[in-house]
Amino acid sequence: MKIAGRKKKIVIAALVLILAGAVGIYFYTRPREVTNYAEFEEAQEKPDSQQADSGVTDGIQIPGYKSVTIPAGTKDVSVELVNPEENTVYFQISFYLPETDETIYTSKLIQPGQHLYEITLDKEMEAGEHPLTVRYETFSADEEMAPRNGAEVNCTLIVEG
Repeated sequence: MKIAGRKKKIVIAALVLILAGAVGIYFYTRPREVTNYAEFEEAQEKPDSQQADSGVTDGIQIPGYKSVTIPAGTKDVSVELVNPEENTVYFQISFYLPETDETIYTSKLIQPGQHLYEITLDKEMEAGEHPLTVRYETFSADEEMAPRNGAEVNCTLIVEG
């Protein structure tokens, strides 16, 4: 009877270990409840009392271009360059050709709300399509005329001829 009792204890111990293993596996692999939700701020509207002076300056509006089209064989071309009237900075706009590493046009200072329709390039362009970078340098519209953030817009220069 000693052997039968011993076998019985071994079988019971093995069953307890198997059951404990199964319970452990279940607890480590079961789907868990999500407890870490991301919290977002609610949409807010600016109170009327803060409309004029919030302590945050407005950004600079930069026009974008897909392409600029000009005629071949002339320096005098018609384009529309603008400094949006919402801006509080002066623009200086230049056309840069990254293929040849040269600037073919640089404007004088353009005031907010001002448009340029006729410009003179530094050289005549040959017919074709060329990569063009329109560079915007900005300066504060006050006595200091301090440099501000600038921007570059990549587009295509289409020279028709």
